[in-house]
Amino acid sequence: MRVIVYAEDLSGRNDDGYYSKPDLASALEIFFGTSEFGMFLDRDGEQRLSRNEAEGIFDADRRVTFFNDEGEKVTISVDPTE
Repeated sequence: MRVIVYAEDLSGRNDDGYYSKPDLASALEIFFGTSEFGMFLDRDGEQRLSRNEAEGIFDADRRVTFFNDEGEKVTISVDPTE
């Protein structure tokens, strides 16, 4: 099942990402593939989110939204064209 990824860029470059991936695992690998950065349920970085939790939210809602250390919003959802 293909997914759509929207990744906000707050660096000032206005380079938001909007692209598709063949499945949820490959999309999550981008964000949870390294231990350098944390992912969070809130923009302030107070509620840490694990990859397993993100998968559970996606399974229930067909989309998951989270934030990185910089407060940039990421949304992964099922591709509606599939």
